[in-house]
Amino acid sequence: MFTKNIIILLTKSDKRLLNFGILLLRLTLGGILFVAGAGKVLGWFGGFGLTVTLGYYAKSGISTPFAYLSCYTEFIGGFLLAVGLLTRPAAFAVMINMLVAFIVTLPGGFIMGGASYPFSFLISAIIILLSGPLAYSLDYILLKPGELKK
Repeated sequence: MFTKNIIILLTKSDKRLLNFGILLLRLTLGGILFVAGAGKVLGWFGGFGLTVTLGYYAKSGISTPFAYLSCYTEFIGGFLLAVGLLTRPAAFAVMINMLVAFIVTLPGGFIMGGASYPFSFLISAIIILLSGPLAYSLDYILLKPGELKK
């Protein structure tokens, strides 16, 4: 009996904890990307602003349209993930952005070269894309999935 209770404790999932876990993941990923994107686009939080950022992207061989797309994906996509609005489309855009960032940074090394940073964000975006926003999100509040079943 004691062993069975321990196994249940160690293996059972709780829907509220899953909702909270995805909320934490969305807030973390979204918050970090929003701050990074706001720095790139607006110069907030110690960032360099759009002109300097576009110059850096150009030196890295990334075209101006893709640089804009990347910066605004972090800025707007990060915000949308954090609040849980249009969560899956935002997670998809962030996933693509982080895949490209991972590929670009990988030649410098995975751990010491910094590719592990966008890779971690890539995996987080995939998890959010697969799970959806869950209960603690604007998507859930606005769409009220329980009412769709009626």
